[in-house]
Amino acid sequence: MALRTKTINGKKYYYLDLSYFVLNKSKTFSKYVGTKKPLINKIAKIEYSFKSEIIEKLAGKHYDNKLISKDDLIKALLFRKAFNNVFSLLSGAQKRKYEADSTILFTLTTLTTEDVSVGLRDVQNAFEKNKQLNMREQISKNMLNAVESIKENRVLDKKYLLELHKTIMASFEGKNPGRIRKRQVYLHMQDTKNLLGKEIAYRPPHYSKLNKLIDEFVGWYKSARLNPIEKAALAHYSLYRIHPFLDGNKRICRLILNKTLLDEGFPLLNISAKKERYFQSLIDSVEKGAPKKLAEFTLKEFFRQTKEFLALHET
Repeated sequence: MALRTKTINGKKYYYLDLSYFVLNKSKTFSKYVGTKKPLINKIAKIEYSFKSEIIEKLAGKHYDNKLISKDDLIKALLFRKAFNNVFSLLSGAQKRKYEADSTILFTLTTLTTEDVSVGLRDVQNAFEKNKQLNMREQISKNMLNAVESIKENRVLDKKYLLELHKTIMASFEGKNPGRIRKRQVYLHMQDTKNLLGKEIAYRPPHYSKLNKLIDEFVGWYKSARLNPIEKAALAHYSLYRIHPFLDGNKRICRLILNKTLLDEGFPLLNISAKKERYFQSLIDSVEKGAPKKLAEFTLKEFFRQTKEFLALHET
């Protein structure tokens, strides 16, 4: 932030400049603040209000922010704009390749994050064909279908959540695909001293409460005015704490996180690409009942992955 003075015909005019960087490029926003130099405490108020104006200008709508700063939100919106600008200049073949590659990579990562035994070739084969799939290809195909579903901008409600779960768990009949769990579940993290893992300091709610909790989640999701980064992270966090299914909960959470971003013009985010950091931010947030760490991790991963895309394609 800088207070700039412009002199015209001997008269001083004051402007507030806010600058943000996307890769090596700077974007500066300027606001006229008058002919008298504002006091320091007034500058802070002007700056806060100006940032809200910038956010609304970039987003085309008002966004609330609680877990990330206005500066980070502005930067995220600038990165979204940079991504979409560069993507729009790609050829048709390049766009199709990016869409295919990002979908395949997300599918592979989100499955192997849960130790599902599939490989890159399985996912590629599943992407390319619809018949005569072996089991690993079929598991991959189910997830690929779910990824395509979240790109369709469908309304998120209980029916959609159940459909999405049924899609991704279709090859795991013993896990009750598309059905809310009917027994208590426990959450564990890896522990070298215990093959079954160590139970984390949070236990999901009793199954008798799930329908009400899912309804509350859907109501919150439809009414929340949060910016997409926070809303995506909070949706992941909240749904994971509910833990509505016997298995596949994190997979559903990662899909809903991405549905939230995609619906707001953000690219597909391979949120579990950094597996250990992802798990740690999720567990820390869930155990402490505070989703800030997951929101911050989501933001950092968005910046990191978008920078990679821009560095690769911008020239």
